[in-house]
Amino acid sequence: MGEKLNLGIVDGLDYMPLIEAIESGDILMGVNLIKDTPKGLHDKFLAGEIDIAPLPTIEYAEHFNQCVILPDLSLTTIGAVTDLLLFSKVPISQLQGKTIAVPNAAEGTQALLHILMDHYYEIDVNYVWLEPNLDKMLEQADAALLNADRALIAREQYDSYHLLDLGKLWQDFTKEPFVSTLWLAREDYAVRNPVQLELMAKALQASMEIGMKNISRLVDKAKERYNLSGEIVEQYFASFQTKFDHSCRKALLRYFAHAQICGIIPPKVTLKIWGES
Repeated sequence: MGEKLNLGIVDGLDYMPLIEAIESGDILMGVNLIKDTPKGLHDKFLAGEIDIAPLPTIEYAEHFNQCVILPDLSLTTIGAVTDLLLFSKVPISQLQGKTIAVPNAAEGTQALLHILMDHYYEIDVNYVWLEPNLDKMLEQADAALLNADRALIAREQYDSYHLLDLGKLWQDFTKEPFVSTLWLAREDYAVRNPVQLELMAKALQASMEIGMKNISRLVDKAKERYNLSGEIVEQYFASFQTKFDHSCRKALLRYFAHAQICGIIPPKVTLKIWGES
C-alpha cells in the first residue's frame, strides 16, 4: 500500500466543482485534503508538504524538474475568461510608461499580462505588487489586474473603467485557448507511488466531471458565498474546461515560448506528463 497522499486545493470559485464532488461522495477517500491559498499551495508543494496540487502553468515551468503533470487535467479557457480582468483609468493602448498594479502572490496572472503588454500592445509598463483591492490599487497605479472571484465581484461593482479580458485578448492574439492551471505531482512522490498516482489522476478526472454536472447547485452556492449574480456565475463556469488535450498542449507550449522571450521562465521547458515516455 502506498503512503497517504496529501492533496492540495484552492478553496475558491475555480475549484467548487471538485470540492463539491469530493465532499459529497467517496471517490477520493483516504487522502488528506489541504485547502489553502494559491501562494500557500505553492509553498507547501515545493516544501514537500503537499504531493499533488493545482498550480499555475508558469509555476510548473519554473519548477518542471521537480514535478510531473497529471494527464488530462487542467483549467483552460477558450475566449473570454471573465475572472482575469484589467481595470484601467485610460484606454489600454495609452498605458505606455504608466503603472499597472498586480495582486501580490499572483505570478501566473501577471505573466500573461506581461506577455500581452509586450507582444500584443508592444508597450512598456511598470508593475507594482499590491493587495488585491481595486480601490487601493488604483490609488497607486493607472490600471489594476484582478483574478478569480475578486475580478468577478469588481466587474459587477465598477463600470467606470476601461476593461480588458486577458483570456479573450490571448485568444484574439494567438487563436489558442489559455491554459492557466495544471494538476501537478511532486516527482519524488510519483516515483515512490506510481500506482497510487495513476488511481488519483483518474479519481480527480471523475470528481471534476461529477462536479461539473451539478452546475445549478454550484451556482446557488457561489451566489451566496461571493454575492454574485447567477448570470455571472453561470457565465464563469461555462468559460472553462478541465481537459488537457492536444490543443491545450499546443497552446501551452506557445504560451511558454512567449514567456521565455519575455524572460519570465527558463528556456527549454518540456511537458513531463505522467505515464508518457
